[in-house]
Amino acid sequence: MRLFNTLGHAVQIFEPAAPPEVRMYVCGITPYDETHLGHGRCYVVFDLLRRLLARRGFRVTALQNFTDIDDKILTRAREEGVPPAEIAGRYIASYHEAERRLNILPADRYPRVTEHIPDIIVAVASLVKRGYAYVTPSGVYFDLGRFPFYGRLSGRNREDLVAGARVEPDETKRSPMDFAVWKSARDGDAVSWDSPWGKGRPGWHIECSAMSMKYLGATLDVHGGGQDLIFPHHENEIAQSEALTGKPFARYWVHNGFVTIN
Repeated sequence: MRLFNTLGHAVQIFEPAAPPEVRMYVCGITPYDETHLGHGRCYVVFDLLRRLLARRGFRVTALQNFTDIDDKILTRAREEGVPPAEIAGRYIASYHEAERRLNILPADRYPRVTEHIPDIIVAVASLVKRGYAYVTPSGVYFDLGRFPFYGRLSGRNREDLVAGARVEPDETKRSPMDFAVWKSARDGDAVSWDSPWGKGRPGWHIECSAMSMKYLGATLDVHGGGQDLIFPHHENEIAQSEALTGKPFARYWVHNGFVTIN
């Protein structure tokens, strides 16, 4: 069996670390609105891959997360005057209904960010202790200057990386490329958690590393998601995960294409 591995930018023979076991993690939705056709394409693709692996005799453990705390969820909650958990719960239920109607096999586990804050705090603290992350008044940031392999998944050069990092400018960062692993609470935030760095909440990328490694170990066999996640999300996942463990984060990176119309 062969898969296109985004990390190697080539079609490669599929060889899991401990056959017949296959550990597969697929990035799930941020539940702030209804599930859409692009989500449908992604999860049908990975359902088919999972079924094919099982047909070939592999035993697949499949995880798919829910990012149930996020700026978009908080904004929607303020607009509707309801708790953020109500927004997330509503659209997680909507997703599961769409999943059922598309005949997608349920994941073995659906970890949620809000249920894994202690795990995420441990991961952030380890990055700080190892010198891969630093603390500022606005949060904790991963220091990309400490990770020389950044960019190998997306194939982007340094100029592209700097341009992409400017989406979230912050004068407290050492470099515009550095990304948040913990965000300090701001006035008016409806949800925050206590941490060694004050009240706040996780950055987007750290959640997937913490949750996938908790249930599947340091190295995944397959990490999946839409191709829009290659940069910066999956690139950042690799950096922080490999900084934490010193091991490859995923053997095969598999990405589905976009839905195109007209």
